Amino acid sequence: MKTIKKTVLILITILSISTIKAQEDEISNASFDIGVDFASRYVWRGLEFSDSPAVQPYAEYTSGNFTLGAWASYETGGQVVGQEFDFYAGYSFGAVSFGFTDYAFPVDGISDGYFQMKNHVGEATISFDGVEKFPLSIMLGVNVYNDDANSVYTEVGYPFTIGETELSAFVGAGNEIYSIDGEFAVTNFGLSASKDIKMTDAFSLGVSASAIFNPDTEDAYLVFVISL
Repeated sequence: MKTIKKTVLILITILSISTIKAQEDEISNASFDIGVDFASRYVWRGLEFSDSPAVQPYAEYTSGNFTLGAWASYETGGQVVGQEFDFYAGYSFGAVSFGFTDYAFPVDGISDGYFQMKNHVGEATISFDGVEKFPLSIMLGVNVYNDDANSVYTEVGYPFTIGETELSAFVGAGNEIYSIDGEFAVTNFGLSASKDIKMTDAFSLGVSASAIFNPDTEDAYLVFVISL
């Protein structure tokens, strides 16, 4: 009996040490990042959300496979469209990720404010980030509250590189709030290119450009973004 008790105590001690070590590793792997993008136009999933340049700050906490962050977009032209403040969270299992985003549009004089839930839209997403043998990325998003139609959007992307420039060809389609007649339609396709421009040994400037086409609305955009 004493031998069994000693064995149990040893196992409990080992498990406790392993748990503490795992928690320490998770904390040591945690990171917090802040930054801001300056976009020539805010275009999201083929839809125009601003008709002038936009400032888009963000803050993101990452611990292991878990991500929690906030993102906003403010149109510099002072128009009511394009003012947005979102919270998001995600968890990844290898190349597969599950996410949730709360989109909010708290514009003074237009809405009843941020704390009115009717001004929020929630979206649940599942995505596949691609692997070496199958580099295609696939995303599916469904609105789960404050959208009676539960609008669906899906997008496929193919990444590749030319020299030091990273590129991605993409095509997306959606229904309801994404399309003119509410029917499922291609609303977003194009090509994005991004690269880091080394300014000093300790600082690089991220730049990207996207050619975006929406055949449903018959619109086209060339968006340039500087990331700090």
